[in-house]
Amino acid sequence: MVLYPSFLAPYASEVTIILVFVDGLLFGLAIKKAIVSVVLLLVAFVISYFVGLAFIPSISVSSILKYIVDYSKGIQFGGIVVSFTILIFFIGLGIGIWKG
Repeated sequence: MVLYPSFLAPYASEVTIILVFVDGLLFGLAIKKAIVSVVLLLVAFVISYFVGLAFIPSISVSSILKYIVDYSKGIQFGGIVVSFTILIFFIGLGIGIWKG
């Protein structure tokens, strides 16, 4: 149950939809920044490998790929019910990733 102030109570559904959209937008922006950071870190590690620096000598590319594959096998979504609010969230998420 969402409790809004009395002056927003008549507009509770519209305010909820706007907040869900903004929440998706913010998550999209954060995800895009995280992806850019990961790509830049990978580029930095590749460059340091070619220069001859070893920041983490016990990790190889094959062990990283094996870890990613093993982790992705454990992800399960179950039964996701698509509702209007989830759709609005994903629209905000997409716009955040696209424009972020």
